[in-house]
Amino acid sequence: MIDYEDIMKNSPFLVNHLISLSKTHDFYINKHIKNETDILPSQYYMLLFLYYEMGVTQSDIAKACLMDRSGVSRAFKDFEEKGLITREVDSDNKRAYKIHLTKKGIETAEFLIEKEKEWDNMICEELDMSREDVLKLLSKISLKSLEFNRNHF
Repeated sequence: MIDYEDIMKNSPFLVNHLISLSKTHDFYINKHIKNETDILPSQYYMLLFLYYEMGVTQSDIAKACLMDRSGVSRAFKDFEEKGLITREVDSDNKRAYKIHLTKKGIETAEFLIEKEKEWDNMICEELDMSREDVLKLLSKISLKSLEFNRNHF
């Protein structure tokens, strides 16, 4: 019987390898999210976005995370109840809120960033390339893919 590893070794398509990376990464990070944090896997990217872009509005986050504003609003209600964020009225737009992580929110994001680095290092440890070089290569491939789709669709 052919197993998954054999299929991956012999796959001639980049996308199969990228999907495998994505799925194994999600399995890894979701285990840490579920067992060691107060957030849901679906809230992960919003939390990290806030960590790197504190003080943005819910609309900014919805656009960046490709989510509808009502979904972001529900997630932030949950974040606020769990003490992960604070919301303050935007002085430039009284209908919008600027979002900031609390100390607990920052600690949660930093914990998950550390788990991301562990995963990256584990993936790269037996390669003949540094983590930084792998990241540059994947970035180049991703940007080329975006460019291709923008130019053709």
